[in-house]
Amino acid sequence: MDTWQLPVSFALLVFVSSYFKLFSNVLAGFILGIFVTNLNYYLFYQVSWQDLVVDKPVKIVATVSKSIKSGEQPYIQVKIESIDAFQVNAWKTVNANLSVKKYSMPLRQGDKIEGVAKLKIFRSRKNLHAFDSELFAFLNHIYFKGKVEIEVHKSNERDWQNDYRHFMSAVFQQYKLSWLYYTLMTGDKSKIPNIDKDNFRMLGLSHLLAISGLHIAIFFTLSFVLLKILLIPAQSFLKQDSNIYTVGILCALFSSGVYVVISGMQVSAQRAWLMALIGIICYLLGTRISFFRLILYALTIVILISPFSLLNMGLYFSFLAVSCILWFISKHSRGQEKSVRLRDKLVWLMKIQALIFVFLCPITIYAFQGVSISGLALNIVMIPLLSCVLFPAILIQSTIFHVFDVNAIVLLDTWLFEAYRWLLIFNFHWIDIVPISVSQLLAVMLIVALLCTPLTRVYSLIPLIAISLHWWLSSKPLWQINIFDVGHGSAVLVEHDDKAFLYDLGANYFGTYSMFKHVVMPYIKANNIELMHTIVSHDDGDHAGGLKDLNLLGYGNTLRTFHREEYAQPCLQKTVELGSLTIQTIWPQQMQDNNNNSSCVVIVSDSRFKLLLPGDIGTEIESHLVDQHEDYLNASFLLAPHHGSRTSSSAQFIEQVGAELAVFSRSYNTPWQLPHSDVVRRYHHFGYKTYDTALDGQVQIRVFKQHFEVYTARNAKNLWFLR
Repeated sequence: MDTWQLPVSFALLVFVSSYFKLFSNVLAGFILGIFVTNLNYYLFYQVSWQDLVVDKPVKIVATVSKSIKSGEQPYIQVKIESIDAFQVNAWKTVNANLSVKKYSMPLRQGDKIEGVAKLKIFRSRKNLHAFDSELFAFLNHIYFKGKVEIEVHKSNERDWQNDYRHFMSAVFQQYKLSWLYYTLMTGDKSKIPNIDKDNFRMLGLSHLLAISGLHIAIFFTLSFVLLKILLIPAQSFLKQDSNIYTVGILCALFSSGVYVVISGMQVSAQRAWLMALIGIICYLLGTRISFFRLILYALTIVILISPFSLLNMGLYFSFLAVSCILWFISKHSRGQEKSVRLRDKLVWLMKIQALIFVFLCPITIYAFQGVSISGLALNIVMIPLLSCVLFPAILIQSTIFHVFDVNAIVLLDTWLFEAYRWLLIFNFHWIDIVPISVSQLLAVMLIVALLCTPLTRVYSLIPLIAISLHWWLSSKPLWQINIFDVGHGSAVLVEHDDKAFLYDLGANYFGTYSMFKHVVMPYIKANNIELMHTIVSHDDGDHAGGLKDLNLLGYGNTLRTFHREEYAQPCLQKTVELGSLTIQTIWPQQMQDNNNNSSCVVIVSDSRFKLLLPGDIGTEIESHLVDQHEDYLNASFLLAPHHGSRTSSSAQFIEQVGAELAVFSRSYNTPWQLPHSDVVRRYHHFGYKTYDTALDGQVQIRVFKQHFEVYTARNAKNLWFLR
């Protein structure tokens, strides 16, 4: 909102509207959109006193909303009622993620707690192609993280939604695919193993795990059919003017609405229910409504209620999929016979699935950097199976659970589990594709939309030519440096011709969250890069924390070049070619008095531009390198030694390197106050431009033949409400 795009767009619309009155509606919608978005933000998201309660002890009153981690040091999410004198308004939700000090009592959802907390504003790492924790926190109203010492704890009975989830968990706990049935009935994905999430994405079946229009349609239809069956014995007693059909659809609408609520009010489910509501209202009023208007009204209501739902990729998948289905039906239902043969229905199903696949392919590539080719065939089988067999079966099992002690769907469960295992044997499901930008996605979607209508097909050449010219005229970097935002630590990936060299692996927190696995690997996979060599500067946890995951994910052999057949420190001094790049280690020859001074110092060069990676060396080693490599130490880019600590980055070293820019790799809330202010001033004194991963996120340096360009993740994801 504080960039040039908003005023320019507004001025352009005003200018066009003054000459073309049809654009007046667009201008009015633009103004309404700005007003609704700002109103929604100030009413439900903005916390004016947020900065006044951080970095000091505060009295907190809250309700436990989620237990993230149990054990000796629990980690919980709480909904805050008050902090010191600040009360949270009833219409706002203010959540915080807190670790609990020295507390042995179990904390459950709904429990009330009071205590003393020390809070920090929620801020996380920002990297390209990695999960955006800050955006997730914003959408889920998570404003703080920190620690709390509980003084008062009032246990509370579980609420109805939690009771329902516990019941469903008990219903299906004996089955092999219990997590699937539980998710379908509750919308809660917390019980899905990570490996199965990846498998379903690879198979193109991820949409089955998110409560969507498909699930709402099935629930609506089953409710309607069940009610009609129950009313058969009573039909002779009902008055002639009783409209069983109307009663049926109203009851089905109510029951599917309850399902939307208990499944977590997901955007796709809201869309489906709103469309059903609008359609039923029009039916009861005796008016007709086009499919296009039905979708448009539902989308308008969703966005008016929550404009930030536009940041949810599920909204786009949901509305595009239903648009494809309704467009196909409207095109093929005209002039058709009333009775349609089963074979024709199957052909329709295959055509609809192919159409959805084509339309969703660009947005799938944008979101997941790939597409499932097996999903096209599997969904033709799975959607009827889910609608006609699986969903009714799990509803029956849920209904009879407390009446009959029997596993009614054990045969179906076994068959599905074996079929699932059999599918995973094949290695052809997923194709990795180079990621596309938002502008490229919009252009591709425009091309697909224009191709749908004969009158507009010729105009699809315009965006097609624009994309081709942009790709052909845009210069490609010869090589690229990625300094990831891994908090306190370092991880640097140098890529050239789809091959890469990795320097350091970042930290591993609590033995469960590895920076290599969750930050570096998503980038490598998204860009289809082959990792050739890996150097671990030294064995401190913030540099070598990802060693275990490096080996588990099949990249252990990349250590052999510089760390021997069996990994060992220090790194070997040698020179290796990576295409036109030279990777040379110049320090140490043997282990030094401490790990930091034993850091592997690496120079990457293309004969014109040079990158210097010095690890955590101190001023003593810097002086030694200046003496030994005086003519060779100069570089274009420098990773600041030891994260900008004042024990390194001596004036002599900075002057000798003479780089154009230096990058500090460190965390935002570092207890060591890095980088030290004297060090930053020293770099600026010698003419360096500095970047900081804590402030800029991932720093990407694109090196061309005669120049280089710097891009940062925070600038690329520069959303006004996250600043």
